Amino acid sequence: MIRFAAIVPVLRVVDVERCMTWYREILGFSVDPFPGVAPFDFCVLRRDDAELMLRRVKAPIARTPTAHDWDVYLRLEGSELTALLDHARRRTPLVRGPELMPHGPVEFELEDPEGHRICVAEVLDDVSGFPRAVD
Repeated sequence: MIRFAAIVPVLRVVDVERCMTWYREILGFSVDPFPGVAPFDFCVLRRDDAELMLRRVKAPIARTPTAHDWDVYLRLEGSELTALLDHARRRTPLVRGPELMPHGPVEFELEDPEGHRICVAEVLDDVSGFPRAVD
């Protein structure tokens, strides 16, 4: 039987260096770019057991995202959402949230420098202070 070790999203970006810096500074990913000096063609981003990849393209991808139109959904555990939310909102605008979703998690959304929509979510024991999502 074949066993998959991971499924890793690959985001196409024009400026790998700018994007990898954003993911490091905003979401705390470590970066492993290739080649070893700029301009980078590729980068593997890692944090805990999660991986994300960036691949350079010549032209930006046309994007017109709307709410809940995610490119990446980051599911957290360990009651870390509030700390990451506080850290992120001091460094970049939130696109949506935070808000308590009807299916249980608290979610908020960010956009990376090239417009990819990132949703960060976690089911929290204490959701007081988070507004409920409007259907």
